[in-house]
Amino acid sequence: MSALRGAYVKTEAGTREVAARSLRLSSQLRRLLILIDGERDAVQLGRMLGTHDLAIQLGELEAAGLIANPSAPRRVGRPDAAPAVDPSVLQHARALMCESAMRHLGLLGKTLAREIESAESRAELLSLSARWHMAMRDSRDGHQEADVLLGTLRKMLVLA
Repeated sequence: MSALRGAYVKTEAGTREVAARSLRLSSQLRRLLILIDGERDAVQLGRMLGTHDLAIQLGELEAAGLIANPSAPRRVGRPDAAPAVDPSVLQHARALMCESAMRHLGLLGKTLAREIESAESRAELLSLSARWHMAMRDSRDGHQEADVLLGTLRKMLVLA
């Protein structure tokens, strides 16, 4: 995840998501995405949303490819080259997400689990991770595990 310094910008995918609502982001993540304009940093965004810690939400939007932090250090190499992920790691990540969704999210969990099971790549799982994590955080039972599970998922997918 990028440092919280500097202003975040919407990517092309982020701009499309604001218009299309295809990822079905939580209202909190959607509000944050809408407020990101390339001018405001995390502190300003936090004040506008009435929260002090946006690191997780910004990380979710960034992992889903909806925002970027131009002031973050650049990785060396091709910008589009993501490290290869072993298929067994992808299966473990899918299992973690599906099991927790089924255990804590009721009917939403079944729908989300079907989408997670059909995800064939690291990018698809990362795209679903924002919605999965926010649903877990909003659930009665899963909210206590949500952040730990997200951390585990990121380590699995080499995002830590």
